[in-house]
Amino acid sequence: MTDEEALKTSPDAIFRFSMSEDGMKLGVNRYFPPNGGQGPSVALLKAQVAAAGVRLPVDEDAAKRIVEAVKTGGEFRGITLVRGIPPQEPQEAALAGLGNLEFPVFPEDRFLRFRPATEAADGQSIDGRILHPKGTFSPKPVKVTVGDNVAWDPAKEAYYSQVWGMARIRDNKIWVDPVAHITPDEVEVVGTIFHKDFQDKPITPQRIEKELRDMGVLIPVDLQILAEKLRQAAEMSMPLPNQVLVQGAHPVPGRDGWLESLVATREETGTEDEAGRLDFRDRGVYPMVSTGQIIGRLHPPTPGEGGIDIYGKTIPAHAGRELKITLGENVLLQNDGVTYSSKAQGVAVMEQHTLSVTQCLLVQGNVDLNSGNVKVEHGSIKILGSIQAGFSVSAPRHVLVEGSIESANVYAGGLVEVKGGILMPDGGEIVSDGRVIANYAVGARIRAKHDVVIANEIQNSAIRTDGKLVALSGKGTVQGGVILARKGIEVNELGSELGVATTVGIIVEEAEDEKLREERIKVVQAIKKIEATLGTEPPEALLARTSEAKRPALISIIKHRKALVQRREVLSGKIHRLQQRHQEEMQGVTIKVKKFIHPGTTIAFGKTRKKVEKRLEASTFYWDVEKRDVLFR
Repeated sequence: MTDEEALKTSPDAIFRFSMSEDGMKLGVNRYFPPNGGQGPSVALLKAQVAAAGVRLPVDEDAAKRIVEAVKTGGEFRGITLVRGIPPQEPQEAALAGLGNLEFPVFPEDRFLRFRPATEAADGQSIDGRILHPKGTFSPKPVKVTVGDNVAWDPAKEAYYSQVWGMARIRDNKIWVDPVAHITPDEVEVVGTIFHKDFQDKPITPQRIEKELRDMGVLIPVDLQILAEKLRQAAEMSMPLPNQVLVQGAHPVPGRDGWLESLVATREETGTEDEAGRLDFRDRGVYPMVSTGQIIGRLHPPTPGEGGIDIYGKTIPAHAGRELKITLGENVLLQNDGVTYSSKAQGVAVMEQHTLSVTQCLLVQGNVDLNSGNVKVEHGSIKILGSIQAGFSVSAPRHVLVEGSIESANVYAGGLVEVKGGILMPDGGEIVSDGRVIANYAVGARIRAKHDVVIANEIQNSAIRTDGKLVALSGKGTVQGGVILARKGIEVNELGSELGVATTVGIIVEEAEDEKLREERIKVVQAIKKIEATLGTEPPEALLARTSEAKRPALISIIKHRKALVQRREVLSGKIHRLQQRHQEEMQGVTIKVKKFIHPGTTIAFGKTRKKVEKRLEASTFYWDVEKRDVLFR
């Protein structure tokens, strides 16, 4: 009978069932409301399941959820109504915990006994098929290995702990790891704080104290501190690892001899911004010292202070060591033998017990959170590591980097030299009033007043230099980005076989050009505004048809227009002369490519651009003044 016929002949609500492919789950996939008969109910649902030939029990809770869903228009598909009985696989005998072994056991606690073996048994699918277990073996007896800190109680057929610790079971081996241990220097007992044991009994400070005494601790135990730690563990419902349970006193070694700096220092932790937030990168400028300035005073070492271990024994302390300072460049030791002064202007630095006043600040490692931003008011900076992302370096002379520059800001009044590369995926910029030299540049932003020399690849970078861009000594490839130079470009290869958009060009315009154009635009707009009101008639005609009372104001406007027209002519003349000068400047300046220029590359001279449509071999691009165009040879 079809569902439609059943609907016509049955007044009661009808459930239709679907069974999973493996025959282990039965659910409702369709429902038909009653035609005047019995509505949906658990009893009706169970009766229709039985009528369908299912002999396995119905999940009462699932049946209620399905009935509720059809009554309220909810989703009933996906609710398992009847489950098959899976076969019982045979299981070997095992060990059963007598509590929650995620919590510690104490001495004499019985915490583990055997779990009996389970024989194999058949199961049954919903459609009545007998399901046989995959395993057919007979369970074998378990052989238990007893490890450290565990003993067997034959009377209770259980294993018990001999220490305060965590019970461990692996591959039928049983042992207990102590919760607490004595540190190698015997000054502390360290352990994990649990608020309860494996039987759910609270752990008290007194229980911990007893275990500490059993470990041989003789010094006082602070029960109040233990109580607070136990309270925290209970509130968080989690253990507190690596807690000091009892503590003696570590010996305090004497302070080594030290040099007191008498020079204003940078902020060690950072400086506050206007909003009161601490900037850990900005620690101010490295202070300069002047000639004859007292820069430091040497202090002698101090004796130490003895300690005490957990057994109450005294631990002797070591006295401090004497500091021996070597005089570096531009440093003088005064007659008192402990005071140092500067013989020149520079930065006072102490490296490996050598005190110097130098014109070149040496940063031993990276510029990072350990050093903060590095800035000097005089001289140069040499960095033996890298400048890491988010930091800045500034020097009025040179910045020399042995490693790389990574998304950082760098300013130098002279040379910026990078032995590694420049990588700026997350911002940053290099600004140099001199040259910039690096091994490679990826995503770099560089502005230089003199040449930029990159040995290998330049990828997706924005470089602008008033000198030349040179990339010849290594790969010398330029792929992606915009490279602009005032005095020429020399590279091995431009663009890539994939057609990556790459622009290289000769710049001639300066800020003055844009200012003149902007001013001329404003003057022209002012003239148009006046002419829109007065018209373009000669001044005589305008005055003739204006009343005597209004003529003074009109004369003022006419004079203003005349001044604007004169200013427009002056600006146009300056702009024209600048354009001529730019044309002359581009003469003799070339973009020279030794190997290949790939399609997708744009060559620019000033505002004139040429896009390369096919691969070219070694070529030199130049500006032809007569044709006013970019040519190549």
